[in-house]
This record gives sequence, C-alpha cells and structure tokens, in this order.
Amino acid sequence: MNLFSDIEQKEIDKMLLCSRAVRKKVSAGEYIFQQGETPRMIFMLQSGEVALVKDFASGKRNLLYTVKPGDVFGEAFLFSGQMHYWYDAAAVKPSEVLQIPWKFFYGFCENACGHHKMITRNLLEILAGRNFSMTKKLHLLSSTSLKEKLAIYFLENADSKGRVALSMNREMFADFLGVARPSLSRELMNMQKEGLIVVDRDEVRICDREALECFY
Repeated sequence: MNLFSDIEQKEIDKMLLCSRAVRKKVSAGEYIFQQGETPRMIFMLQSGEVALVKDFASGKRNLLYTVKPGDVFGEAFLFSGQMHYWYDAAAVKPSEVLQIPWKFFYGFCENACGHHKMITRNLLEILAGRNFSMTKKLHLLSSTSLKEKLAIYFLENADSKGRVALSMNREMFADFLGVARPSLSRELMNMQKEGLIVVDRDEVRICDREALECFY
C-alpha cells in the first residue's frame, strides 16, 4: 500500500503544497532522525534505502527493518503519544525522503482537499500492514534457536521456486535476527551441510522444505 494510492497526481501535488511537505536528500550513513529526538513528521522514501535500527549502550544493534522506495516510516509515532523516537532512521545509500508534517493528518485543511480522507485511509492500511509485519518478526525472534529463526525467515520469504533473495548484507541480516555475524555465517554453513539450503551470494535456495517446516 502506497500513501498516495488511488489519488491523482494533481491532487497529490495539491496536498503536498497544503501540508508544507519537504523533500530532503541524505547521504549514505546520514540520519533522518535519531533516538531521543521529538517526532513531528511522517516520512516517505522517494529513492535509495533507509534502515530503522535500535542501538543499545552495550554496542549491540537490532535492525528493525529496511525501508524501500515508496515505503512510509516514522508513522508509528503519529497516534501513539510517544514523545521521543526510540530508534534511529539512517540512510543505507544516498536517498531522498519526503517529510510530511503531522498536523496534516490530524485535521482537514481550509482548502478541504477532496482526497484528504483517502490519504488518511491509506495511512491506516499502512499502519495495519506494519503491525502485521512486526507481529511476524516477533514470532521469528521468539524462536529458541538461530536455526529455527532462519527456517522461519526462509519459509516466509521464499518465492514459488523456493528461492529467497537476501536484500540485506550479512551484517544487516545478523542485526535483523539479533545475533552475531559469525554465528549467522556458521549456522548458514551448517544448514547447507545438512542439505537444508544452498547459499549463493545474495540468494538462498531451499532444498528440503519439509525439514525446515519442522522448525516452524
């Protein structure tokens, strides 16, 4: 679901002007927002890639998820009453972000934009979808072993031919699973030796679906 689904471009242009939205370019490694800052915007990624991460005092990092072009992020704080961000949003590569002030979603503007209700509906669908995705990740992280986590991830992200495209590099994938990178590499090798999967650079092919489903 896109924030502007079913809305004509001329209406989108009108809403962006009305909301005083701003497009901002960020460099790789640059923060869009950081933990502790006060939320005031909803963000939509126009190009590039953004990672939402939680850093801990111990140095441990947990990757919540990555944002692709067309995705909205920071929306969880809009109606939650949270006064500060509790995670960071950082560009993985050079990116362009659309920043939309919160007040646009809280009430209708004086121009009574005809599609204002539609964009609010789209936002609610995005929130529902994000909630479902985070529920699935909670299920994954609650698994008792790394092998179980990997089995669940591969089964849920495989295409019809049993192939899983790894959009994250190995370090980011380890952060997403909440494990150390050497542990991840070791477990992937073990699963390959056991004939469960084949790892080929940025792709994993499931060889024994039935065996993986035993971990689900």
